[in-house]
Amino acid sequence: MGAIAAIIIRREKDVVALFRQAKAVSPETAQPLSRVGASDDVALKRLRRRAVVREAAPDRFYLDEPSWTALTTLRRRMTLVVFGLALAILAILAVATWRSQPH
Repeated sequence: MGAIAAIIIRREKDVVALFRQAKAVSPETAQPLSRVGASDDVALKRLRRRAVVREAAPDRFYLDEPSWTALTTLRRRMTLVVFGLALAILAILAVATWRSQPH
């Protein structure tokens, strides 16, 4: 599952880069997906659901940079929390194992 998530996140970053390259970064500079070069795939659908890619007018989309920043910050925090929990569990297991050993 982790590998699939990594692939999707990589693809999301690629989609964001396409919008930046096309300078479709505000409602005023929104572009059709065909001009941006983004295909309507899973990554784009996820970004639209999270309001990172928004529709300014029919068939004209743009990257909402504050939403992208918020999403990446949230992901970074979640990663740190999971990593911290894993370290805490390992520490508890290490102490429990050490205490159960005859001294």
